[in-house]
Amino acid sequence: MRASTIFAAGALVASAIAAPSPRGYGGWGNRGGRGWGKHGQNGNADVCLTDDDALAAADIFRHLIQEYSDELALDALTEDFVDWTSAVAIIRNRGAELPFIVNEILFDGRQAFMDAQGSQPQIPFETLNVFHGCNSTTVRWQTTRSANGQKTETADIPVVGIAILETVPDADNSYGFRVKTLFSEFNAAAWLVNNGVFKPNGTVSPVGVDPTPAPKPAKRAVFDDSLRGPAI
Repeated sequence: MRASTIFAAGALVASAIAAPSPRGYGGWGNRGGRGWGKHGQNGNADVCLTDDDALAAADIFRHLIQEYSDELALDALTEDFVDWTSAVAIIRNRGAELPFIVNEILFDGRQAFMDAQGSQPQIPFETLNVFHGCNSTTVRWQTTRSANGQKTETADIPVVGIAILETVPDADNSYGFRVKTLFSEFNAAAWLVNNGVFKPNGTVSPVGVDPTPAPKPAKRAVFDDSLRGPAI
């Protein structure tokens, strides 16, 4: 998601990520439960995402950022996949209004997404929260090295974002569903500072330096050394 993903609330699922589980438990996907919806007479028409499906969707999003591959994109995204992200548009514009229009689809089609994402350095990624509804999964995430792999990396301000993945059933891929639409927003200002595009109005810690001030040593009380124990 560097250039692309940088990418209905339901019950809180978890903050951990789970790998796809074996087939055979019902629901849209190949993982557990009958979901929240009612099974229609025609099979999967009314079936909702299960908790495990939502975790798998969140893991798809993580892999698209951290461990992208064309094989994953072909397996997990619909051919007519679209990506809405004003944050990535403003980053590609380097803070300007154009050429990419910030309130329109940025990547229209799976191939457009693949062409952009496949050329980007991969970044560390942490999933913070996962929520889901019947056909959507919401992921709250962060990265502490948004400029990883860039020659202009100047800071590592944490970047936190929200992504909503709309999904459709698909019995023929690894997940039992595909991501059809991505809505993704995150702290683009921090991203631009970390990549050396924006100069902040203040100091930032160099990459790899903890910005938290070291605690000052406590003042030692005046006391009689003879009161110390033998191991002190």
